[in-house]
Order: sequence, then C-alpha cells, then structure tokens
Amino acid sequence: MDRSPLSPMFNPASVAVFGASESTTSVGGRVFSNILRAGYEGELYPVNPKYESVHGMDCVPDLSRLDKPVDLAVIATPAAVVPEIIRQCGIAGTTNAVVLSAGFGEGGTPGQNNARKLEAAARKAGVRYLGPNCVGLVRPWLKLDATFLRSETPPGRLALVSQSGALISAISDWAAPHHLGFSALVSLGNSLDVDFGDVLHFLATDPHTSAILLYVEGIHDAPSFISALRNAARTKPVIVLKAGRHTQSSNAAHTHTGALIGDDAVFDAALARAGAVRTRTFGELFAAAEILSPGKRAHGNRLGIITNGGGAGVLAADRAGDLGVELPAPSEETLKQLDGVLPPYWSRANPVDILGDATPGQFTAAIRAALADPNFDGVLAMLTPQAMTEATAAAQAVLDAIPAGSRKPVLACWMGETSVAEGRVLLSSSGIPDFTTPEKAVEAFSYLAQHHHHRRLANEVPGPLHDDKPPDLEGARMIVNGALTDGRTMLSDIESKALLRAFHIPINITIEAATPADALIAAETVGYPVAVKINSPQITHKSDVGGVRLGVGSAVEVKQAVRDITLTAQRLRPDAKIKGVTIEAMAHVEDARELVVGVSRDPVFGPAILFGAGGTMVEILRDSAVSLPPLNEVLANRLINRTRVARLLDAFRDRPPVDRSAVIDVLLRVSDMVCELPQIVELDINPLVAGPDGVLAVDARIRLARPPAKDGPYDHVAIHPYPRHLVQTDFLPDGRPLTIRPIRPEDAESEAAFVRDLSPEAKRFRFMGTVNELSEEMLARFTQIDYRREMALVAVVGEDGSGEQHGVARYVINPDNTSCEFAIAVSDRLQGQGLGTRLMKGLFDAARDHDLDKIEGAVLRENVSMLHLMEELGFTVSPDPDDRDVVIVERWL
Repeated sequence: MDRSPLSPMFNPASVAVFGASESTTSVGGRVFSNILRAGYEGELYPVNPKYESVHGMDCVPDLSRLDKPVDLAVIATPAAVVPEIIRQCGIAGTTNAVVLSAGFGEGGTPGQNNARKLEAAARKAGVRYLGPNCVGLVRPWLKLDATFLRSETPPGRLALVSQSGALISAISDWAAPHHLGFSALVSLGNSLDVDFGDVLHFLATDPHTSAILLYVEGIHDAPSFISALRNAARTKPVIVLKAGRHTQSSNAAHTHTGALIGDDAVFDAALARAGAVRTRTFGELFAAAEILSPGKRAHGNRLGIITNGGGAGVLAADRAGDLGVELPAPSEETLKQLDGVLPPYWSRANPVDILGDATPGQFTAAIRAALADPNFDGVLAMLTPQAMTEATAAAQAVLDAIPAGSRKPVLACWMGETSVAEGRVLLSSSGIPDFTTPEKAVEAFSYLAQHHHHRRLANEVPGPLHDDKPPDLEGARMIVNGALTDGRTMLSDIESKALLRAFHIPINITIEAATPADALIAAETVGYPVAVKINSPQITHKSDVGGVRLGVGSAVEVKQAVRDITLTAQRLRPDAKIKGVTIEAMAHVEDARELVVGVSRDPVFGPAILFGAGGTMVEILRDSAVSLPPLNEVLANRLINRTRVARLLDAFRDRPPVDRSAVIDVLLRVSDMVCELPQIVELDINPLVAGPDGVLAVDARIRLARPPAKDGPYDHVAIHPYPRHLVQTDFLPDGRPLTIRPIRPEDAESEAAFVRDLSPEAKRFRFMGTVNELSEEMLARFTQIDYRREMALVAVVGEDGSGEQHGVARYVINPDNTSCEFAIAVSDRLQGQGLGTRLMKGLFDAARDHDLDKIEGAVLRENVSMLHLMEELGFTVSPDPDDRDVVIVERWL
C-alpha cells in the first residue's frame, strides 16, 4: 500500500546538483551538463555558492533558498563538506541523495572519519543516499543522466547495478552501438547506505525493468541481499557477475568440511537459493545483456539450431553439451516441411544444416518451421560466409521468418567480420541478439533456460512434514555453553555426539576411558568388536597421528591398542594433552555407504551445509555440494543430487538402495541445529554410514565460538529459519486443540486444501476477485515465505499442530520498513470461534518482533463481519480514495 521510499531517488520529479558549474573538467560540471544533455524534463536546480547562474539557470548557494523540497540531491563536492550538505538536505525536506564524491576511506585511503560523519549526518537527517564514491544514476526512460559518464545510455528494459563505476562506464559506452537499452544504471560505490538489497527491492516492482544485471565485488549485508535477490528473481531474470572468485579464507580449517567449502561455492549456493543465474566473465555478462534486452523469455531448455555450416553447428552442439542445453530432434512436421524446401542431403537433425549454398528463402523456411516446432524453446540462426552466401539478405530472411507476436527467443550468430557486418547491424538493430561465436550464442540462451529452470524449482514444494519431533534445545545449549565456559572451542567426541542426539540424529555410543583398565570395561560394556580412538582436545584429525584402531576384538587387543595409539600420539604430538581414549562399538550397517555431512561458517553468508562422499579420503575425492540453511526436504534432495555419490545411494548390482529419507532427515536436523545454535562454526559428521535400514553418525567433530553480543537469535544465518518461538497452543470453545504457528513450506498441501474448501464469498473477500484454487506459483509463494520480510500464521485444529488448517493470516512488510499490509481468511466451518481474533493478535506479536509501527489492510466494504472484527481490535476505518468498494483499516502497534 506504500510506494517505495526510494521512489524519489529513482523517479525524481526534481533534482538539485551540488557543485554544479559550467566547467567541463569538474565532476559537478560534467553531471549538470549530462542532465541537460539527456533532456531531463523535471525541475532542475544548480547549487553552488560560487555562481549566480549555471548554463543560464539561476544558481542557489543552498537548498534553503528554494521554496519547496527537492526529490533528489546529487552531490559532487569535496568529501569534507558532504555531511553538512546532507544535514541541509534533511532540514529542507530532501530525503534522497546521490553522493558522487570520493574521499570516504575507499581503497584503504584516509577518509574513514569523513565516512563516519556522513553516516551520522544521514541518520540524523533521515536521508537515504547512493554512494559515496560512485559514478551516479541513469534512468534513460526518465531522461535522467545524473553521472559524469561520457556516453549516452539508450532507454530500454534492462537494469544494471554495479559496485564498479568502470563497468558502468564500459556498458554505457557499449550499449548504443549494440542497440541495447537500459531502464537503469545504478552505481553503488562504497554502499555506506543504499546497497544491493535496497536497489533490488525497488527494481523487483519497477514497471520499467524486465531484467536485472548485477556486478558484485563484495556483499555487506547477506540477509538483505538474499532476501531482495530472491524476491526479484521470482518474476524477473537476474544475472550476476561476481569478481574475486578465487579468494581463499585466511583461517585454517579445523574440519574436513572447512577445507572442502570455498568462498565461491558458498556464493554459488546463495545465488542458487535465491534463483539468480551466474556468469563467470565480463564477456558473459555482455552476452547476458544482449539476450535479455529484447525481453523474450525461454520456456524450457531446448534449442533448435539452424546453420549453413556443419562445423559451426558442431561447435554450438559441443557448447550446448557443456551447459546441459538440450538439442532435440525436429518434429515430424518440421522434417516434412523442410524436406520440401531443402536439398535432399540436408542434415535432417538438430543442428539443422541447411548447407553452405542456402538461399535467403531457405533460411526463412527453416527458421519459420523451427519457431513453429513444439520441440524447441528457442532458435539460434547461424551463418558462415561462403562463396554463395548473401549475409545481409539472409539476415533479412531471419527477420521475415519471425511472425508477429512470436514469444520464442531468436538468436543469431553471423560469423566473420567484413562480409557479415551489415547483416549483423540489421539483426541487432531489429532486436535480434547477435553473437560473433557459436559458443557465446549458446551461452546466452542458457541464461534464459536457467532462469526458467529456477522459476520451476521455486514452485516445487515439499510434502507434508511427517516427523516434527522437536529437538532438546535446552540440553543442546547447555552442552555448548558448558564447553565455552570452560574456555574450549572444540567439543569432545562424547559432547559432539550428545549434541547430535539432542537433535535426534542416530549415533553410536562413545565411552571415554582414561586408563587401559577403563578401556577394557568400556569395551565389555558396548560389546566387541570396538573402535579405539585417541582422546585429546588438541588432536582433531585422529587418523593423522595413528590415533584410531578399528575392529579391536578382544581384551588383550584393547590394552595393546590403547598403549600403541597413546605412545604414537605422544610422539607425533608432544604438545597435545592426552586424556586417554574413547571406545565405540563398531558401527554395523548392512550394505553401508560412507557419507559426510558438515557445516562451515562463511564470513559473509554464515553457516553453509555440505554433503558428499565421506571416509578418510574425503579431501582427496572432493565429491561434495553446498547449500545454505534452512533446508527442507526438496532442498535437501537437490543438495544430494548435485554430488556423484548420490548415484551410490540407489540400488546397483546386488546392493539394495540406501534409506534416502534417513539421509535427508540428518540434513534437516543439522540445518535445524546450526540455525538454533549460533555458537557452531564448524561441524563434521564423517563418516555418516548409510544403509537400507537407516543411518548412523560414527564420528563427529564440532568447533564453537561465542557469537557477537550484538547479534539477535538468527542474525548469524543469511536466510531466516522457521520462527518456532511464535508457535502458540490453545483450545477451541468445544475443547479441540488449536495451534497458531508460522506457515512452513511443508504446509503447501494443507494450504491448497484450505483455500479450495473456502466458500465463493470467502474467496472473494480474501482475494478481492475470482480465485477458485491456488496456482503452483501462488502456492509456493504463500508457503515458502521470507520470514525477514513477511509472516504468515496458520490456525491448525488437531493434536500436535498437525491437524486440519482452518485459517491463515499474513502480512508483508511495506517498502518503508515501518509498516505492513495484512490479509486474513478463516474457514467457513469455524466462523464465530474466535480464530480471526487469535490470528490477528498473533500477527501483532510477529509485527512487533519485526519492529513495525503500523499494520494496515484493505477490506471490501460489504465484508461486514471483518470490519466489525477490525473495529473490535482497535483498527481505524477510512474509505479508499481509489476504490469506493474498499475501505482501508489501520492500527498502530
């Protein structure tokens, strides 16, 4: 119900330029000239105490001389005076600024004091600002170029957000010759205030933007970044280029997981979770820009290739194989059509080789048939200049082949230079993305295919939650805090397994033994054969010091093993304190596979969960995949399937399949553990032995650290986990148990059934239109919510909160971050039972958790019972100025 507070920044009706002049060498002069050159039609004010006029316009010394607030201040002055200008903006009512000035501590230079003063001034004045040390902002459709760039940027529907001003400059310079248009160029600079998250939230709903490119050098606020990226990628393709892919962490890893997970793998996991597509090079980002600019979208992964050169087709097919792009055979109808117009020896396959002497008419026929073929989701037209080739006529033939309103993307690759240049210009100027090599063309199509794939994955929902046995959080916290109180950062074997047990992960029992006699008693207690392992807080990888003996089968062997591994450990690690040994029964799992499940703390994105092939050779095999918590069944399955060892979990030869659900359950429990225990920085379960009858955690290592005192309960994770503290239990007036709790992805089935069973009137009141059943996309959107930006509470009637859903209330935080918009629906069968009141009060509590000040909603005027409830709950009611059939209800929290 609120427009974005950044709207005056990105869509200003008036602009003031601080530092404006007529100089062609100053930043302020260049910016003011660019705004004039672009033809900005809003009100424009030069601000500079040195001049009375600039380019014939009255120049004011400060904003106090203007008779009304300005939407956007563009500041190009020395760094030292910027905080004072920001203060003046706040007094004048200007709440948005672009700070171009450098000198705020970037690149290790002096200026941190300026940065602190700027941040303090902006907070006090209530001013949001882009920069500092940025190139500026371009909104071509608004004819606003608030930058000091030399090139004019053509209007279009593609947005670029970049931490590099140089990249902004390069793409702006490159756009016009390649017939590409942009809705926005946003240079973030140092991102002291406005960051990726803020800009992505705005662009997600910007009607002028159809696709988004990001250039990322570093993430300052991972939760905001993922939340906004996920929101934008639901509806628009988002392509990301990340610099610094090979930066290594400087901290030595204490677990196998820490050694296996790299910074870049975690960034990949974050993008995958959000649904964005990644490019690896600047050239690939350019290719993405070309394919996204026309606004066409692929609805699958199947590409049809038309070429007049067999070699070019082979190159394209090779790259398609690398990227997983499918090249299906043409349909029978396509074969029949092309048999009638092509020579008898054409390829009759995909790539469709129409031969070197193909005429423009044959290009037209082949492309027209491919566009009509249901086997293809996109078409790539390729030309190699040959003796009989008419490159420009063939380019026109491509254009002639595309029917009006065609939704399939068409790409072109006119190979060569001199003889194809005119044809290439014709194609790109007509909105057909043109590439110089087959590989680049296929890569470009793959970005569209990946976006479609991610959108399909986003609609995949897990089944109902069958085992919701809560962990023993109190016991787990006591174990962790006890170790930290003792000054230890590594849990002992027994403590590590006790922590796993608190989260219902199956373990084999471990007993500590300080002496050979104690070891003998422990072995007799658990039963032979046993594993004997060195017990030392300083020795993390026991096998590295000969500290493990497996299959020890008698009392004599136990005593010998204790003596041998103790002496060896003392010799190889004289610094280590040897506390004795641990005794475990040998894990016996039929047809076992050794796996590893682990966690490592990324400095930006927090805990990352690893799954892969386990055992002593885990770091050599390096068969693993990474995902961010929290996980659900669908996400855990995807994590497993990204590894080679996933195939070993299935039946092969005479070995039965592993109990995959048990492996998934361990991943879900580990996910829950690291979300609830911010003290865990590294965790290894290696091996996790998995067989047809279940799993067993044979060995576990857990490293701890105290979280920062300023952190809240879930500040350590990039994606907010299930907020179980909002779960409430009660009873209906008839005595049936009632649970009010946050919705979760596993509620998709019950949410769909709840909406389906509502009466037509209840559906109309809730959705203000005709909705009979939730679509796949709506169902995923309603149940896979971002707990940092929204909340949905369901009312479940039945035992243990797993009964039937009879109500749902939800809100989404408005762009102002101080208010939210809510909606509520209650089952027709339980009207008058107080469900609506309880759900709304639950929403009030959740909104206060989000530090919101106000909750508001829109209610149909004829929904008398809802309006009565709102008045009872203290809402004010006022008419909607835009719709006489709707009233607005508001309540301060």
